[in-house]
This record gives sequence, structure tokens and C-alpha cells, in this order.
Amino acid sequence: MDRAAAQLLNPDLAAAEGAALGQLACTLDDGGLLITTSRLVEFGARAAILLAPGLFRLDLTPQEETLGLFPRVLGGWEVDWRAAEESWDGYRDASGPAPIELHGTFDGRFTAWIHVLSFTERDALATHFVAKAVIHSI
Repeated sequence: MDRAAAQLLNPDLAAAEGAALGQLACTLDDGGLLITTSRLVEFGARAAILLAPGLFRLDLTPQEETLGLFPRVLGGWEVDWRAAEESWDGYRDASGPAPIELHGTFDGRFTAWIHVLSFTERDALATHFVAKAVIHSI
């Protein structure tokens, strides 16, 4: 793995850059990077949920029955984002909370799998998000 790839998969950098988000990070046994976080976001507020320095930042805007999802690419990568079909309307599924899954491929050099669970707290007019990203070099 080259120096630039090693920097993008550096858990210390991911934890430090995402500290304001309550983000934690570690190296996976296969050399990938795991980033996790948990945040409470008020309805109507746009908030960063996950930050992978040099690759992406994931912002979410919860409403009562909808969710705005904004993956912001960092570093000028060409990214192909895909959502699991179950995620397309899962936020409003009356059967209970279902994960939102996104898959991203960055210039054919890195992959990111993002998994977000959300729980609406109507009394607080907010949504609690628990999120993780698994990133690998290809």
C-alpha cells in the first residue's frame, strides 16, 4: 500500500478529524478502516455524521417522516455511490427501524460501505443516528 493510501486508512487521523462528531476509528484485521459514531440530530438540522478524511463526509437532515442524505466527496475523487434497494424508502417503513446502506467506489482505488441506523425521538424532536463506515483499498 502506498503512503497516500495508508494515510487515508489511518485510524488515528480519522478519530482526530472526527472527534467533534464523537467518532472512533480502528484498523481492521484485513487492513481496512472502521469508523463509528453516534449522534442526536434535531429535526430540520443538517449535521455531519461520518467523516473519512480525504474521502467523504456524510451529512444527514432528519424530518419527521423523511431524511435528507448528503454524501460529500472530499479530495476530488470520482465516486460511484449506490444505495441498497431496501434503503430507498426504509426511513418511513412502519415495521420499525431499518438500516440505510450506501456503497461507494472512489476512482476504483477505495471502497466504502456505510451503514446507518436511525431512531426517531419525537419528544426531543430529533433523530438518533448510529453509523459505521468500512473502507478498504482495492
